[in-house]
Amino acid sequence: MKITVDVNERLIQDVQQKLGSFQKKAPNAIANALNRAASTVNTNIGKEVRKQYVIKAGDVKATIVKTRATRALLGATVRSTGQLIPLDRFKVSPKTVQPKRKKPIKVSVKKGSLKEVMGAFVADISGTKIFKRSGENRLPIRRLFGPSVPQMLSNEEIRMTIDKEGSQTFYKRLDHEINRILEKGGVSNS
Repeated sequence: MKITVDVNERLIQDVQQKLGSFQKKAPNAIANALNRAASTVNTNIGKEVRKQYVIKAGDVKATIVKTRATRALLGATVRSTGQLIPLDRFKVSPKTVQPKRKKPIKVSVKKGSLKEVMGAFVADISGTKIFKRSGENRLPIRRLFGPSVPQMLSNEEIRMTIDKEGSQTFYKRLDHEINRILEKGGVSNS
């Protein structure tokens, strides 16, 4: 999943017009506003995903790559890339190895949805992990995985909230940056 705020020529001209005699500082104002919006998006990704999924903030944060805007390159990107997350990183009951257990293991990937995983078991192979047998025999076994963070972010509700708040932050911050440049310029001319 990738969230990008692109700056078009019309926006640049609008900012230059608002800045008047300080129009050369337009790229600075836009870059600063883009970077603040990217930081907001970055923060909100963790919050919004964790509202719906049982996942640690560090697991979400590890998938985020941020590209900052500069005066020369007016575009900020927040991208999430990552692999499927092992089921043992979510809420699992029980979390310990229990060889004599007859009941199926329960896993909650989304908040409020504890589901039984038939045939799954917890094994301690370089740490506790959840496995399932591939056939009737004891071996081979395969590790079970849940969704990746980019898949979680493809949830329309999460995506819309993040986009909306990022866009609001950008325009609010852009106004702030324009006012700051005008105030600073007005002081230095006096």
